[in-house]
Amino acid sequence: IFTLYTKSLPLDVACRVWDVFCRDGEEFLFRTGLGILRLYEEVLLQMDFIHIAQFLTRLPEDTPSERLFSCIANTQMISSNRKWTQ
Repeated sequence: IFTLYTKSLPLDVACRVWDVFCRDGEEFLFRTGLGILRLYEEVLLQMDFIHIAQFLTRLPEDTPSERLFSCIANTQMISSNRKWTQ
């Protein structure tokens, strides 16, 4: 788990993700994954599985961090076993 997002995201964005993870806990890692999918939803829907996997393995260096963190903030986490508070 310690390498999660460090290879796929640009270094500055990955550092911000890990800073918030240290503050907010593991929920933020799940919300980050969903935020990435939401941010690139239109692009990903036009790709096949192999290209999606390659794209998500190394996201573009110009990933807009403010838009990404906005997508993460707008992601609601609800589980039947546990409800995460925002």
